[in-house]
Amino acid sequence: MRMCCSTASYSRAIAAGELTQLEWVDRCAHELHVDGVDFDTRFFPRTDDEYLAQLKKLCADRCLTVVCVASAIEIGGDDVDAVLESFLPWIGHALALGAPLLRFRGGRVVGSPGVAWREFIRALKAACAEAKRHNVTLALEAGDVGALVAAPSEMRRAFKECDSAWLRLAMRGSDLTGGSGAEWRGLLEDTVVATTRSGDERECGALQEAGFRGFVSLCYEGEQAEAGAVPAIFAALVRSSGRL
Repeated sequence: MRMCCSTASYSRAIAAGELTQLEWVDRCAHELHVDGVDFDTRFFPRTDDEYLAQLKKLCADRCLTVVCVASAIEIGGDDVDAVLESFLPWIGHALALGAPLLRFRGGRVVGSPGVAWREFIRALKAACAEAKRHNVTLALEAGDVGALVAAPSEMRRAFKECDSAWLRLAMRGSDLTGGSGAEWRGLLEDTVVATTRSGDERECGALQEAGFRGFVSLCYEGEQAEAGAVPAIFAALVRSSGRL
């Protein structure tokens, strides 16, 4: 199991203009000493080919694996065609960055649950067809209560009804430490990346004990200043379990 850092871990610093995306890549390499990076779509100043190539080259120069791109666009809602219009280009952007995965969530239930689910699956199938064309795997992350996919049973249903090898799971560390941990553990075989919002050692420990071999992305959401909190979290994780 290896660690990577999401741009979201420095969301406040980036929003305040204190840190650019390029400077964040350097920080991942020289200060955090992580193995990889997770690009959140909310923090791209531009997405032209030249800029994406610059990011990819910088990661290569810094010996950082581009683990995934995390989409802020959730699939679902009452107009999935409009959602797809915004979502699908990120599959191509992930390819340009050299990211094998595009991580995303399902949206919230809007209107009739039956219709919302039907449209969700229709959108998933369209996204998977585009993902196959680009050779980028989609990693679906569970949402909170009220989301189309929040429980292990809903994740299994999505996999079954979409029926695509290009749809896999992004496991939240908190899923394994919650009340449905045993059920989520049964989905680890389909998990291609994991996330933790807090860097809780229990979450990373649960993933490690379960035999997860992929990257765990820190998407820090705490109240402490990111400049001090994020390095401290990574240092604590290394101390607690060795080089992850």
